[in-house]
Amino acid sequence: MSKPGTASFFAIVSNAVDGDVAVFRIDGATGGIERLARYPAGDTVMPMALSPDGGMLHAATRGTPRSIVTYAVDSHTGGLTHAHTATIESSLAYVSLTPSDDWLLGASYGESTVSLFRASSLVSGPVAPRQVIDGFVHAHAVIASSDGRFAYATSLGSDTVFCFAIVREANDARLELVQKLPVEPGFGPRHLRLSPDEKTLYVSSEFRATVAVFSRDGETGTLSARSVSPRAPALAHLNDGCLRTPHLDPVTAASLVWGADLQVTPDGRFVYVAERTSSRLIAYRVSAEGSLGYAGYTDTEAQPRGFSIDPSGRFLVACGEKSAHVAVYAIDAASGELSAVSRCAGGLGANWVEIVVQT
Repeated sequence: MSKPGTASFFAIVSNAVDGDVAVFRIDGATGGIERLARYPAGDTVMPMALSPDGGMLHAATRGTPRSIVTYAVDSHTGGLTHAHTATIESSLAYVSLTPSDDWLLGASYGESTVSLFRASSLVSGPVAPRQVIDGFVHAHAVIASSDGRFAYATSLGSDTVFCFAIVREANDARLELVQKLPVEPGFGPRHLRLSPDEKTLYVSSEFRATVAVFSRDGETGTLSARSVSPRAPALAHLNDGCLRTPHLDPVTAASLVWGADLQVTPDGRFVYVAERTSSRLIAYRVSAEGSLGYAGYTDTEAQPRGFSIDPSGRFLVACGEKSAHVAVYAIDAASGELSAVSRCAGGLGANWVEIVVQT
C-alpha cells in the first residue's frame, strides 16, 4: 500500500501531430516516469476531459473528421479501451464534464460558440449538441462548478468572461446566461480554474501570461473582479501578444507572449501558467488576501500548451507542442518552485495532459 501522498498515477497525453493518446505511469514516491502505451485517436487530437470518477476519457479531434473519441480507463493498469468515436460538426478547443458526468461542455474557438452535449450520446453514434450558443468571439474554455449549477467560459476575442446557470429539467439541461464580465482590453482570457474552495475563479491571459482573479458567489454563481497578477519578470523580453493569424510572421511571433494552460495546486497556494514563446512555466503565489504574487519560473518542454498537477500536489507533468518528451517536476510545498525529476519520450504535437490516480 502506498504511503499517504505517494500514490502513483497515470498521465494521459494527447499528441495532435501523431493523432494518438499516450499513457505514462509516474511513480508517486520518486516522480519517475515511464511510457506504457499509445492509442489511436484521430487527426489533430487535442482537448481531453476525464469523467469525475476517472473511468472514462473523452478526447476531441480537430482535423477531418471532427469527433469526440471516448475510452474506458483502467485505473489499475492505465490501459485505455476504445468505446466509441462520435462525429461532431464543431472543432472544439476545450471540453469538460459536469460533476454528475451527464453533460459535456465544449468551446469552439473558430466558430465562437459554447455547446452542451449529452454525455451518454458520446458512446452511441453521431452526436448533435443539445444546445449551441454563439456570439462568444474565439471562445477558448468552459468549465462547470463542482455542484453542477454553474458554468464559466472565456471569449478570447472580446476580452470577456461569461457565467451561465446550468438549468436542469427532468433529464434535460440547458445553459442560461447569468453574467458577462469584461476584462481589461488586450488581456485575452484563455483558460479558467476554480480554487479548491471555489470561492475564487482564476483566468489566464494568452497575451500577457498573467492571471485575473475573481471572487465567486457560490449561491448565485456571479463573479466580482478582484485583481490581476503582475507580469512575470521572466517574460520581460517579450511584448504583449495578440490574436494569432496565419499572416503573423515568425519574427514577430517570436517576440510576443503566448500564454496557454492554467493550473492550481490542490492546496490552493500556487497558480501556474504555461507560456509558449519562452517555453516556461510561470508560478504565482496566492497571498492571504487572495491576490497573486510572482513566485518564479521554470524552463520546460518546447512550446508548452498543456500541463497538469497530480491530486497530491507533489508533482507537475508538462509536455510541449514542439517537444517529443514529457517531463515531471516536483513541486516545493513551501515555495512553489519546480524541480525536474524525470523525463521520457512522448509523441509529436503533445498539447493536453489528464491525470488518473492508480488504484
